[in-house]
Amino acid sequence: MRQKLRRLIAMISLLLFPVTLNFLSPYVSVDGAINGIVSGSILVFIFMFLTGIFFRRAWCSYICPVSCLSDISLGINQKNVNRKVTRMIRYSIFTVWAGVIITMFILAGGIKGVNPLHLTEQVVSVDSPLKFINYYFVLLLLLILTLTVGKRGACQSICWMSPFLTAGAVIGKLLRIPQIKIKADSSQCVGCGICDKNCPMSIPVSQELKKGYINTYDCILCGECVDHCKKKVLQYRISK
Repeated sequence: MRQKLRRLIAMISLLLFPVTLNFLSPYVSVDGAINGIVSGSILVFIFMFLTGIFFRRAWCSYICPVSCLSDISLGINQKNVNRKVTRMIRYSIFTVWAGVIITMFILAGGIKGVNPLHLTEQVVSVDSPLKFINYYFVLLLLLILTLTVGKRGACQSICWMSPFLTAGAVIGKLLRIPQIKIKADSSQCVGCGICDKNCPMSIPVSQELKKGYINTYDCILCGECVDHCKKKVLQYRISK
């Protein structure tokens, strides 16, 4: 039931992507910064950071529009990705992008205003035929990466949003704020490997659970490992 609900929410998010595209756009953030404006996308990224403090990276599996594409693509390509390599690529892209935004704000003379509807005056991101070209280009790029790189290929390699969630999770951990995690009773594990096989983030769950919980920030709390474990070794818990 949990996975059906998760996939339903992710599908609704994908269907709403023509509305929300600009509010998740790295380009809109840069364009706003050039004019000294804090755009709606930057506000959303700040909100992601705040949710990460409590919910870690749950956004990635439930609310992100790409989550639905990733779930569908798992039926075509279930190859694990090299998380170290994709993480390095992801954070390199994020560093360059964040650096550009900061530089643009400095060149603009600082923050001059806040406009949640910057470049999205009609609220709907894709509000003209020409904008559908951008929309389908973004959708196609994300789909190609997911199909070629491996499990959640786009999420693992180019996502500019996950660092905000990870940063929030790190801050929450340092402040010892209760967070949702997947905890484990390793004494009950029989080493069947089902959790490893079903993890969409290519995490070696069977190794992680020996620590008593899934410690890596790559975990998106989708619960696939929890729901596929026949011995009920893994469970959601709220803990510091």
